[in-house]
Amino acid sequence: MENLASELDLLNLSTMDGYGSRRLIWNDPHILSVKSKIRNVGRVFVTGYDINLPHDDVDGALRKLFSPCGLITDICIRYRDNRLERRAVVYIVGESTVEKALQLSGSDVGGWKAIVTPYPFPKDAGRSITIWVSGYDTSLSEIDIESAIRQHFSSCGEITDVEISKSSSAEVDIDGEDAQDKVMELDGSHMGGRELLVDVVSGGVNTFHRKRHCYIHSRDR
Repeated sequence: MENLASELDLLNLSTMDGYGSRRLIWNDPHILSVKSKIRNVGRVFVTGYDINLPHDDVDGALRKLFSPCGLITDICIRYRDNRLERRAVVYIVGESTVEKALQLSGSDVGGWKAIVTPYPFPKDAGRSITIWVSGYDTSLSEIDIESAIRQHFSSCGEITDVEISKSSSAEVDIDGEDAQDKVMELDGSHMGGRELLVDVVSGGVNTFHRKRHCYIHSRDR
């Protein structure tokens, strides 16, 4: 159970943890699908593969297996001490993706049997979020910028905090039903004649693993 908890902690690292993780950059062409409604984003655990197989062999087999379920946006297969970890995480976007993926559990995949289990997002994911906003007129005072941001994002939920940074961006905490979906509808919108770029940096449902590299060494245990 301790090992399982450790694995889950690593898999759930936030973008702010400093373990080689990455921000969610919503305009990255590799993850534009994340703008889909969060109810259409799913992820599952997969076990059963030979941990001595090459990473690319397992990755390719999983992509082929789950391709009928929807758009595969990421597959994270952790690697420890020159061997694959026993469990992979697959992110899929589409309708009923998890249900479709679970139906494939037990499938023969090139000599090994894929065991698929759910890996649900936290129940409040996408509701209580932190976003970064940039693109606004930085010549305005901090008070005017905060006021404009609060008004612009008021339809997304309760804005509990706004912090204006010196790096031409603002960090905004929002809490409300479907907050992430509503926020993403405002990405690319205009505020005061300027086009906004909105990044969800915490609390959101993502379509890729937050760690840039899914490789760890024994010293990281």
